[in-house]
Amino acid sequence: MIEPEILTEVPAALKRLAKQVVRGFYGVEHALALDVLIRNPCVREEDMLELLKFDRKQLRSVLNTLKADKFVKCRMRVETAPDGKTTRHNYYFINYRVLVNVVKYKLDHIRRRIETDERDSTNRASFRCPCCFSTFTDLEANQLFDSMTGTFRCTFCQTEVEEDASVCSDGRTQVARFNEQIEPIYALLRETEDVNLSQDLLEPEPAEIPCPQTEVSF
Repeated sequence: MIEPEILTEVPAALKRLAKQVVRGFYGVEHALALDVLIRNPCVREEDMLELLKFDRKQLRSVLNTLKADKFVKCRMRVETAPDGKTTRHNYYFINYRVLVNVVKYKLDHIRRRIETDERDSTNRASFRCPCCFSTFTDLEANQLFDSMTGTFRCTFCQTEVEEDASVCSDGRTQVARFNEQIEPIYALLRETEDVNLSQDLLEPEPAEIPCPQTEVSF
C-alpha cells in the first residue's frame, strides 16, 4: 500500500472544514478566533488580543471553549526579555488531525442522538379522538382499527379518530434532514480523509506576529 504524500501546507479543504464547523456550531467570536489560527499557524495570546480587539476575559473564554472541545491546542512558552526578565506566554494553534477526528466523533454523536429521539417518537401520539380527546400512538393502531367500517375508532367512545397533523406534516425523518444539512461537511471530510500533514503543521512552533493585521474575515 502506497503511503499518502506528506504535505507541508494545510490544504484548502481542511481550512474550509474548520471554518464551516465552527461557524455552524459556535458563536461569531469563536469563528473569528479560529479564523486567526487558520491564517497563522501558531499565535501568541497577546497577538490575538490585538488582532481581534477582544478583552482578555472574553478571548480566554472563547479559547477555553475551543480548547475544551479539542478544536485548538495551547502551548505555554517562557520567554526572556532583553532586560533579562522572564515571562510566560500562551500560544494557540490547530492540530488538524485532531480536529478531523473530533468533527467525525461529534457528528456521529449528534446523529446517534437524533436516531434515538426518532425511535422514541414512535411512542408519541399519532391519532387523536375529536370527541373525548384521547390520544393513541402508531403502536396502538391495530387496537383502533374497526374491520366492519374500515376506520380507526377510539377505544373509549368509539368515535372515529383523526391523524395528528403535526406528526404527519413532515414525511422526511430527522436523520435524513440532518444528513442533508451536514452534507457539505461530510463532503469535506471525505476530501480530507487521506491527508497526511507534516509534524511541523500538526505541532507548529510558536511564532510571533510582528505586525498584526486588524482585518479578520468572517
